[in-house]
Amino acid sequence: MSVLKKLFELRESLDNYERELGFDQLSEVEKAVLEFIMHQKDATITAVTKNQYFAKYSLSTIKRAVGVLLSNDIITATQSSADRRAMILTYNK
Repeated sequence: MSVLKKLFELRESLDNYERELGFDQLSEVEKAVLEFIMHQKDATITAVTKNQYFAKYSLSTIKRAVGVLLSNDIITATQSSADRRAMILTYNK
């Protein structure tokens, strides 16, 4: 199997999973941020921006994606007990 064919099959599979979870209406960056939050314990906007995957996105783009997820009640933000300036982002199951 060629590498490009396998890559496309992975994209199709990811698309199917996202559709099953109801994430298909989100933008690519919103989906990526959500999936990071679901995967990362004590996720914050700073943690998102420090991850190498998100280096291609500006801070304002990431903040906008978090804002969309918050306004659609997909995630919640609670103040960190360790650092009062940080907001811990969690997925609303």
